[in-house]
Amino acid sequence: VKDDVQREQLRAQQERDMLQAVGHEILSPLQSLMVLHPNAEDAGHRYVQRMQQAVKVLYGQASPTEALAAATMDVATLDLDAFLAQVASNAHFAGIAHVQYEARGEPVQVRADEFALEDVVTHVLRNADRHRAPSTPISMTLSVDDKTATIAIHNEGPAIDPWIIDRIFEYGVSDAGQAGHRGQGLFVVRTYLAKMGGSVRARNDAGGVTFELAVPRA
Repeated sequence: VKDDVQREQLRAQQERDMLQAVGHEILSPLQSLMVLHPNAEDAGHRYVQRMQQAVKVLYGQASPTEALAAATMDVATLDLDAFLAQVASNAHFAGIAHVQYEARGEPVQVRADEFALEDVVTHVLRNADRHRAPSTPISMTLSVDDKTATIAIHNEGPAIDPWIIDRIFEYGVSDAGQAGHRGQGLFVVRTYLAKMGGSVRARNDAGGVTFELAVPRA
C-alpha cells in the first residue's frame, strides 16, 4: 500500500510538472497573440482566452524531460537568412525589444523544423533579454561553411559563471528558482537542435555572452 501511495504521489507530481512545462512553452506565443488581438470583441481574442483555459486543464503522464525528448521534428528545407530576418522583426511581439539582424540578402538553405527552430531562437533571445545590460541591443549574426550554418546571438552583460557554463543546457539549471523560470528554456534549445542534427554552445566574450546555434546546411 505504501508503494502504491508513493507511485500515485510521483504520478501526480509528474502531471503537475507536465502542466507547468506545457504552460512554459505556450505562454509566450499566447501573450503575443493577446497583443495582436486586444479587443475583447475580437473573435481572435476569444480563441486565445480559450487556449489559456485549455492550458489549465492539460495534464500528462510523462515528465517534462521525457515529453520534450519524445517530440518529433518536421524537418524540411528552410531559408535561414529570411527566417532570422522575420524573427528579428517580430521579436517585439514576444516582448523582446531591440533585436538586430542584418540580412545577408541571399538564401542560406538549411535542414530544420521551422516552428521548433523559432522556439529555439526565441528561448535564447529571452535568456539574452533577461541578462543584457539595460538599453543595449541583442544582435544576431549568421555565418556559413560547407556543412553548417551558425547563428550567433550576443548580448552585452555579465558573464556566465565558469562553474555552470557547461551545465546551463541541462534541465532545471539555467535560471531555475527565479520567479517564473523552471530552468527549461535552454534544455529545450539543446534538445530540439539535437533532433535537427544541430548543436549549441555558450561562451563568454568581451563585454557579454554569445550563444552559437549550429544547424546543418541543406
